[in-house]
Amino acid sequence: MDRTTLRNRRLLTLATAALLAAGVSACGSSKSGSASGAAAEPAQSGPVSMEFWGWAPVYEKIVDQWNAAHPNIKVTFKKVPSGGKGGYAQITDAITAGKGPCLAQIEYGTIPSMLVKNAVQDITQYATSDMAKFVPSAVSASSVGGKIYGVPVDVGPMVLFYRTDLFAKYGIAKPPATWDEYQADAAKVTAADPSVKFGTPPGDGNDLAAFSLQTGQSWYSASGSSWTVSIDNPGTRKVAAYWQGLKDKGLVATTGNAWDPAFDKASEGGKVLTFVNAAWAAGGLKDDLKDLAGKWAVAPMPTWSPGDGKSASNGGSATSVMTGCKTPREAEQFAAFLSTDPQAVSTGITEGNLYPASTAGQNDPRSPPATRTSAVKRSPTCTRPPPRRSPPPGPTARPTSRSRRTSPPPWARAPSPTRSPRCRLRRSLRSSSSDCR
Repeated sequence: MDRTTLRNRRLLTLATAALLAAGVSACGSSKSGSASGAAAEPAQSGPVSMEFWGWAPVYEKIVDQWNAAHPNIKVTFKKVPSGGKGGYAQITDAITAGKGPCLAQIEYGTIPSMLVKNAVQDITQYATSDMAKFVPSAVSASSVGGKIYGVPVDVGPMVLFYRTDLFAKYGIAKPPATWDEYQADAAKVTAADPSVKFGTPPGDGNDLAAFSLQTGQSWYSASGSSWTVSIDNPGTRKVAAYWQGLKDKGLVATTGNAWDPAFDKASEGGKVLTFVNAAWAAGGLKDDLKDLAGKWAVAPMPTWSPGDGKSASNGGSATSVMTGCKTPREAEQFAAFLSTDPQAVSTGITEGNLYPASTAGQNDPRSPPATRTSAVKRSPTCTRPPPRRSPPPGPTARPTSRSRRTSPPPWARAPSPTRSPRCRLRRSLRSSSSDCR
């Protein structure tokens, strides 16, 4: 088995102070005092102006909502490319030049590397009281060494997206509940038309890690003060063998999924019926495949054993307060608003396809506006996998010898596969009145 144990050899000065100092947990909320008895930093007097950089289009509207309710704390949103496509480089370059934003959208898996680069601030004293509003896995993913470096925004429960019209065309009565059913449906479609594929395989290491997590096998584990990356495990072998078998038989496409131009072309031509990804992938369908509105539906991720309800989670992001921000208290207040204010959360779900990290957002029973048109609707039989700890979304999540950690990252702890008793993929994945109970 190929195993690489990554140990911390050197801590940067700031990390040493953050991880070894006695915890000062002064709360930034005006409603709570310091948990440790230390005096919290006083709020800024007079008007405050801050910049917020990110790539989720819906953030601009949420910023407008904040500004309307907080005239003395103005936030300006600047849209940058998504993190891996240049956004993170722009953010860190600006911070180095002393012209960085106060706030930025940072994916959970990127928080450790941003910490190594001294790009994010410890906001524990301001954010502690707000963390009770979020699911524990998101709080864990936003923290390092017991310190908070971001306010959770969304999580990524894995689901099956499928074309209802093409299911009817090829005589598939319902979404596959197991991977065996998935293979049988794929064989049926290919037999009817070899140019049409039932679905798409995992497209990269990030996808493979998420699929492997469903088997109960995490790529990351902890032992004392070190943590281990183990890609070669029974779960990963099982997933790889399954998808390789489908590819060898010509049962799945070679295209990617949401946001992939090749996938978009295949979808528009009726050449692909499904793909499996995180719930937030609905945004790619809505942005790029508007002509197919109402033809995509969502169902649970197929399972390895009938009825076990096991799923996985993939991705998600936080709002971090960046190094150099002179108003961290006000910045955290905005970040908490974005993630917990009812109107802001509703906007994120209905217009941004965000699956909220807040417990209230996940349990919100309200339906979207009846006039809203969505590219995706929910299957009436769907069940929602509750998000848990997920493997990091990309290579930036892997610490190097310069890592700030003295303890394993939160997503290095092998999670149990998630179970899905009920579906709450509400507004982001819905365009019909079908219920998901």
